[in-house]
Amino acid sequence: MTEREEEPKRKDAGKQSKVWRRIGRGAGLVMCGAMLMVGGWCMGTLQSRSDNVMAATPAGQLSSQLTTEKVMVVGGSMAHGWKDPNNDSYLRRAFQALSNSTDTQYEYDDRTVVGGSPVGLDKSGKYATWLAEDKPQIVVISWGLLNDVYDKTPMASFNQAIHNEIQEALAANAVVIFVTSPVTKATATYNHAEVENYIATEQAQASSFDNPNIYFIDLNHDMSVYMAAHGQTWQSYYGDSWHPNEAGHELAGELLFDDFIATFGTGSIEWQSPGSGESTGQSYGTNAVTGGNV
Repeated sequence: MTEREEEPKRKDAGKQSKVWRRIGRGAGLVMCGAMLMVGGWCMGTLQSRSDNVMAATPAGQLSSQLTTEKVMVVGGSMAHGWKDPNNDSYLRRAFQALSNSTDTQYEYDDRTVVGGSPVGLDKSGKYATWLAEDKPQIVVISWGLLNDVYDKTPMASFNQAIHNEIQEALAANAVVIFVTSPVTKATATYNHAEVENYIATEQAQASSFDNPNIYFIDLNHDMSVYMAAHGQTWQSYYGDSWHPNEAGHELAGELLFDDFIATFGTGSIEWQSPGSGESTGQSYGTNAVTGGNV
């Protein structure tokens, strides 16, 4: 077993209720987070995923012609889907929901490395090879970061590896989407501070490029807010100390689907020419300063 983890002690029974959250950008995202923490408004439940897709972008219309986009997913065991019986990770679930609900079919390319880390992948040279072979339109970077915490990866090395991941994806004309990973026991408790430090470096690197094709979605914070609003903790979604169970992947996938719709609408996730006058592509979660778990 390549992951350093504890064996699961119990499984979560039942599925969690869905919540509809419309997340704006910039300052609006911060305000949304404050409202969610107060409660009330966030307690409305999803009645229909398709209805909410359209409600999120009322001016948009689905095309009669389907398009296809390849998504290359980079990360570790959490992004791979560990502790889900079918390895249906939160990422795979979210993109499948987009394919089911929009006129874009997302071809999911799983390049996750169980037990991997940004520095290890950078040294291997595989990332550049994958980009050349797969030719993705979208690269999703979603590291769990607990391997880096365990290995005490130097921040300078981590910083350079993240920089290289972004730079190489942009050079391949791929949209880069950072997605922080779901809440786990380790990220919520004894490794929280260390994980946040690595996240801050990721977010700083994403911002440093000042490129409209880089997005940062703070799923970890969104999930934390949801759990607090519903009187839940990491225990409700415990697979083991480092991974969510099936219900955790499902909830995280639903929240990420909402974030995708709020960020991109129902249209395709398209490359923007830098300097073309388009608004920045960076989209931050509800805790823009500290970020979430990637």
